[in-house]
Amino acid sequence: MITDLSFFDIGAKWPPDSEMERLQRYDQNRKLFEGRHELVFKDWIRLLRDDKKATLEIILNWPKRLSTLWADLLLGEPPRITAGETGSKEQEQLDKIIKNNNFLNTAYEVAIDLSRYGDGIFKTRYDKRAIIEAVPPSLWFLVVTADNIKDVQAHVIAWTFDIATPTLLSKDKKTTYLRLEIHERGKITNKLFELQDEIIKNEIDIKTFYPDLEPEIYTGIDDFLVVPVHNMQTSDRIYGLDDYSDLDSIIQEIEVRIAQISRILDKHADPNMYGPATALEQNELGEWVVRGGGKYFPVEQGEQPPGYVVWDGKLDAAFREIDLLMEQFYALSETSAAAFGQLKQGLAESGSALRRLMMAPLAKVNRIRMRFDPAIKKILRLASKLDALYGNGIELETINIAWNDGLPDDEKEQAEIYSMLVQNGLISRETALKHLFEFDAETLKQELAKIAVETAQEAPALFTTTLQTQQNQQQQSE
Repeated sequence: MITDLSFFDIGAKWPPDSEMERLQRYDQNRKLFEGRHELVFKDWIRLLRDDKKATLEIILNWPKRLSTLWADLLLGEPPRITAGETGSKEQEQLDKIIKNNNFLNTAYEVAIDLSRYGDGIFKTRYDKRAIIEAVPPSLWFLVVTADNIKDVQAHVIAWTFDIATPTLLSKDKKTTYLRLEIHERGKITNKLFELQDEIIKNEIDIKTFYPDLEPEIYTGIDDFLVVPVHNMQTSDRIYGLDDYSDLDSIIQEIEVRIAQISRILDKHADPNMYGPATALEQNELGEWVVRGGGKYFPVEQGEQPPGYVVWDGKLDAAFREIDLLMEQFYALSETSAAAFGQLKQGLAESGSALRRLMMAPLAKVNRIRMRFDPAIKKILRLASKLDALYGNGIELETINIAWNDGLPDDEKEQAEIYSMLVQNGLISRETALKHLFEFDAETLKQELAKIAVETAQEAPALFTTTLQTQQNQQQQSE
């Protein structure tokens, strides 16, 4: 935990020791997300072979699948973000910020980071327009007060880079520099240091590499321009909990177990043989072989007929273990087979049935949404403030977000439900149309007018048909 800015002093170690565990976890989780499991689970290879020369040939990238699941459920069905009525200056300003920044894709990146690292970072700045971008959490360091870790004093964006500095003795020599962007309320401080053996050696003039950058920039906004979004937190944590740590051992065991099954099946798909030596034939290289499967073991005594050397791998137990591990995976990850499209026939024949199977995942997404909602509103308001201060935009005071659950809609089921409610007088036709089709106010008004016209046109025809029916029934009775 960092409680002041002294960890950037000359002679300090970089990265700080207090951050090493977090950064190592970020690095491992990034490798898991990218499918490079052999770099993280390398000690488990001994379960395949004691000499550790085996390779983890089967990678089940559950971490990536899990992170994309949460991001898809949260943002795959885009939320409706509004700041005013359609056509208003506020809504046009908001639409411009969202479009110029491809904001939903940026939010999707932050949602992925939230799952795999436990933290996602939004940052806004102004460069001819308000820019919103996602910052890798590995470059982000939080400065808090010692007596209240929830009281943030600064957000520090820090990264290193190398510059080639060849000498007579070494043409490949490089000098490492540490670049800092310290975000305080209303102020950004830019610093540059030289690193030597992970120690901050001395400070360099920032204009050496960034001639157009000022050491201190006053933003004119009494707030941070960095907005973090955390996964699950507790009262004694300043960083969020990632989605992978609880599942590491389960995923390791599943991958190793399936790899072992694969090795067994490969080994015995082409089994060795034994039999009489007379079955051997000499090939073109002069070697005595049998035209068959794997190795051949000549049997000199008794001239026994050839046979296969077989082995019962007892694979049923392995498959039962995999089923048990998958049950634990679903429980600990707060998912279900339905969340990954693994539905048995008849389990989800309607939208409500699917929703019941998705109760745990939807609860998890709702928890993520509780974190994302205020963060998105805040970063969009900050961007609008920058546009108002340095451009020709207007500041947005109120932003509303209508979230979706990410599940496919059962349109027939919804239509039947709202039709029944309207017929029983429990809701109005206007409310039913608004919920079914998410019309804005103007479109809803036009649709109701069309329905009223069509109803008026159909009424005389309906009256004539009814009267004719009554007359026919009377004639038949006579």
